Amino acid sequence: MKIDVTSPEIIKALDESCNKVMELPMIRFVGVLDKMGKRIAGGFKKNVKSYLTHPNDSRMYIQLTLEYLMRKDFDKELGPIDYIASRRGKVTMISIPTEEYLVLISAQRDIDVEKVIKKVNSAFTMFPDIYP
Repeated sequence: MKIDVTSPEIIKALDESCNKVMELPMIRFVGVLDKMGKRIAGGFKKNVKSYLTHPNDSRMYIQLTLEYLMRKDFDKELGPIDYIASRRGKVTMISIPTEEYLVLISAQRDIDVEKVIKKVNSAFTMFPDIYP
């Protein structure tokens, strides 16, 4: 089932889901990206700023979306991707794919990734392929 993100009600519901995940203390950013890497919902936690300057944040969204789509090529042999996590010097980035979108989380470096995944699974129940 494809979710119509042009609907203001759906965008509001996605923003609310992002805010639920944002309740975790070490979270910096939660967003929902479409297949082109465009952020359609979510954003940074209040009083938290991006480490990236403006065009670079959009480039990063596109890069993470492309990374997921390229890894998806191996689903037949390896099974579908549950999530992708990368730990960098300043942050941990977590990408959780749905059928149509990518839930992206930026958190402090030492976050418990599995705890974040559970929170995302319970917050984004409107996606049929995310299970609480």
